[in-house]
Amino acid sequence: MNTLLDTSVLVIEECCNCHTRFAMTKELMEQRRQDHKLFYCPNGHGQHYTGESEAEKLRRQLRSAQTDADWYQDQLTASERSKAAIKGHLTRARNKLAKGQCPCCDQVFGNVREHMKFKHPDYHLIDPETGKQEL
Repeated sequence: MNTLLDTSVLVIEECCNCHTRFAMTKELMEQRRQDHKLFYCPNGHGQHYTGESEAEKLRRQLRSAQTDADWYQDQLTASERSKAAIKGHLTRARNKLAKGQCPCCDQVFGNVREHMKFKHPDYHLIDPETGKQEL
């Protein structure tokens, strides 16, 4: 007489077609949850796990987080470029004003500040770093 001692853990499942209860090893159940391949009940009904496995869920979350990080990086880059462009415009306007030249109509005036006050009252230079308004 031969004796076999098996300490495998069995998981009870129920067939989604005939509702027959059957057992499979825990390892097989976990493998089928990962690969979504078919397995069969004792009556031959094929079935598979449709839910997202934990690994698939984590991969999806990682892809989503990477997409978000890429978007934020793009926004940061665009913001830095915009800041540099605004700073360049501000520098050019300051240089024109220092020469007595109007940054709007490019005419030269002895008192450009007075000209700006009356002819271009809505024109303001705002430093992007400090947020202070000039002129």
